[in-house]
Amino acid sequence: MLGGRGQFVADLAAGAHHVVFLRSTEPHADIARIDTAAAARMPGVIGVFCAEDLGMAGVCIPSLTTPDDGFTAATSLELAEQRLPVIASDRVYFVGQPVAAVIAEDRYLAEDAAEAIEVDYVSRTAVTDPAEALQPRSPVLFDHLDSNAAARMHYSFGDPGNAFTSAAAVVSGTYRMNRHGAVPLECRGVVADFDVRRQRVEIVTSTQVPHMVRNAICAVTGWAHADVKVSVPDVGGGFGTKANVYAEEILLARLARETHRRLIWVEDRQEHLVASAQGRDQIHHTRLAVDEQGHIIAWADDFLVDIGAGSLWVAGIVANTAIHLLGPYRVPAAEITGRAVLTNKTLVAQYRGAGRPEATFALERSLDAAARELGITGEEIRRRNLLTAADMPYPRPIPYRDGVPIEYDGGDYRACLESVLDALPRDEVGRCAAKYPQYRIGYGLSSYLEATGRGPHETARIRLLPDGRFEVTAGAASAGQGHETVFVQVAAEALAVPMDQVIYLPSDTERLPEGVGTFASRSAVLAGSAVHRAAQELVDSAIDRVARLTGAGREHVRYRDGRFRIGGQRTLAWADLADAAGVGGALETGGPLDVSAVHRVSTVTWTMGVHAAIVGVHRNTGIVKVLRYAVSHEGGREINPRIVEGQIIGGVAQGIGGTLFEQWAYSDAGQPQSTTFAAYHLPLTTDVPRVRVRHLHVDTPANPLGVRGVGESGTIAVYSAVAAAVDDALDGRVHIDRTPIPTGALCRALTRTAS
Repeated sequence: MLGGRGQFVADLAAGAHHVVFLRSTEPHADIARIDTAAAARMPGVIGVFCAEDLGMAGVCIPSLTTPDDGFTAATSLELAEQRLPVIASDRVYFVGQPVAAVIAEDRYLAEDAAEAIEVDYVSRTAVTDPAEALQPRSPVLFDHLDSNAAARMHYSFGDPGNAFTSAAAVVSGTYRMNRHGAVPLECRGVVADFDVRRQRVEIVTSTQVPHMVRNAICAVTGWAHADVKVSVPDVGGGFGTKANVYAEEILLARLARETHRRLIWVEDRQEHLVASAQGRDQIHHTRLAVDEQGHIIAWADDFLVDIGAGSLWVAGIVANTAIHLLGPYRVPAAEITGRAVLTNKTLVAQYRGAGRPEATFALERSLDAAARELGITGEEIRRRNLLTAADMPYPRPIPYRDGVPIEYDGGDYRACLESVLDALPRDEVGRCAAKYPQYRIGYGLSSYLEATGRGPHETARIRLLPDGRFEVTAGAASAGQGHETVFVQVAAEALAVPMDQVIYLPSDTERLPEGVGTFASRSAVLAGSAVHRAAQELVDSAIDRVARLTGAGREHVRYRDGRFRIGGQRTLAWADLADAAGVGGALETGGPLDVSAVHRVSTVTWTMGVHAAIVGVHRNTGIVKVLRYAVSHEGGREINPRIVEGQIIGGVAQGIGGTLFEQWAYSDAGQPQSTTFAAYHLPLTTDVPRVRVRHLHVDTPANPLGVRGVGESGTIAVYSAVAAAVDDALDGRVHIDRTPIPTGALCRALTRTAS
């Protein structure tokens, strides 16, 4: 990659015809007429296709996740039947929804032809406010549903009613995290080809979940798994927006089989900003009760998740939010209610954290409000409530999404607080004030908790190559996390060979027929463990081969330092086994040494951490600048410490973006307002300070590598840490309750302070 030899979807355009999608310009409307005649006659156009042309009228994308029955029962979870059309046929539900596809000799001709398609819409009332969408007077988006509620859940424990009555202090709040999400350097893209000899469609797609893409294509079309091969090239960032199955992937597969042509579609940036899955967009109505010392005695939250016109991950997002609302604290009583709501906005997927940042923002901001009410500091109220080593393991009275009762398996959560206070001491506020006199300086903290390594399983494959090297692949596709390094490290260590003896190949559904994917901080935990298991099984199989080759008893063969020792005299290398398995070799009929392994987990592992931020609020403009940042996190073994550090720092950068700049805004009529980077603002390198990272190692027996997930840890607590620092900078004259933080409100508060 550093040498410029990466190969992304757009690099595979040679010999392909280009596909362009005509997208809805209406947020909610019936389609009265589509006229493609003029477009079909244009030079260079191969074909123009609507839903009926492809047999896709009324065909929907299947859901990607279903919670365990035990979790569903414990949380009274109800899921509406979502019907997300692959391509609109009679009605559109958001601006950007595919309505027709054009195939042409190049992208320019296809764009011109798409503009020539005429569509007559009969507008319907757009639904854009999630609270209003649940009112009886609201139009219902989908005819098969009786409301716009896509999901409902509720759980409680302890005696929250009595606790709220007897509390020393009760703070209430409404917290909103506005809609934003992944904006990867590489937009989405798909190459589709039809292999005439094998009679199958071959897909190359920029995705985190190749097996889910294959399964969805087959579910929609009725094709067998053998009829579709899905592979993943280098991926220029995913962050959850590519952990989704998209209509374009299904349509490219269908078009390739229909036309027998090699096709490519690469999303442009404007398409991405209106049509790729978005995230966040939650509103929390909270109450927190504490005693005289600031100990939590009850916690309640009633939250809404705006999922736009739908989400294939709705159960996961709502459940993640509800579970992580308990945080890394002693919470003796709670009442949690959550609902997902359908509106005429772009679809929603699991953006980095997927409910955890929103839950953390609501809880941590409530803790800061309670601390202010009691006259104690933010660090002190956390110190009094964070779990310690004496509390571990710490059971919770609800199951996780897999149905297994929750039990935090951490070390000492309070130690993370003390660690981050040491990494970024509060006395640095004074030094920042002297260095940046144009800013009012503030200090903020936020804790977080994260379930990592979600199952149920992941797969890996290792085979011995003819030259004595090894080829490894895993079901978790890389989207820039360094799988090419980490999985090679895991395999090389398990095989006791140098890293340059191991080659990593990206996942595809032929090389590895089953897999799950990369999301939910699961790759190192599950795929890494599967690689480790495959290496062990390869060694075990090789010992049998060595015994056959040498005539020694299996019990006399030992493997050490990358070589097989027979008795006390003779040794063999892997290259010797490879030679023996070749044509003319002593084991030529034995077949190659090739092992596929599955690693399963019974439930998740837990990690937590504390973030600290020092920010400046500009005295004249209210613009916020993050000046110092530190993270102390409790994790397991670091396979590659530099990659772990990079994951955390990258997560902090995305969190800063969501806290200060990013928002997909919509008009009341449902029209997207953030369709270019002039309106959707991203953080620059100058907006992200150097991040101090401290790793507190805590063993876990949950997997053979002793690892805990870290992919989302850097993002989760940023919003609330920066918000707390802004409060502090303005001496408590504001209480930040939404993101992105409204600069205008800060400017007005500064004006009042000055007067």
